[in-house]
Amino acid sequence: MRYVTRDAIGAFIPPATLLQLSNDDPAADAPDEAVIASVVAEMEDLVDGYMRGRYTLPFDPVPTVLRGAALSLIRYELYARRPEGAIPDAVTDARKHAIKLLETIRDGLITLGIADGQSAPEPGEIRVRARRQRFGDKAWRHY
Repeated sequence: MRYVTRDAIGAFIPPATLLQLSNDDPAADAPDEAVIASVVAEMEDLVDGYMRGRYTLPFDPVPTVLRGAALSLIRYELYARRPEGAIPDAVTDARKHAIKLLETIRDGLITLGIADGQSAPEPGEIRVRARRQRFGDKAWRHY
């Protein structure tokens, strides 16, 4: 877990809710840690996908704003595992805000404040256009 800790997830999602969202056994008395770890890894990869190209990964230390976004995405994905129940509006709204935040960081509208040279240029191809040369070496040698 790069962006969040297990304790942070437990503090963000109430224990009873986390148990219901992660464990498929109705008689279980503890959350399914494998399910939680799988969802965390998937959402951390999503955050990395938005940050890749703009910043050098992995972050050390992780910016706080990314922790909050990752927690919102993790909570939504845990709720999405239960197709029979409706996802609360607050959870859906938090996910939308987290995605919007990641997009604005990716687009450079918000910076993470990393001043130690971790920012990287956008990958891509650079094309340059130039006019045809009017004066060649032969013409310039006469001057």
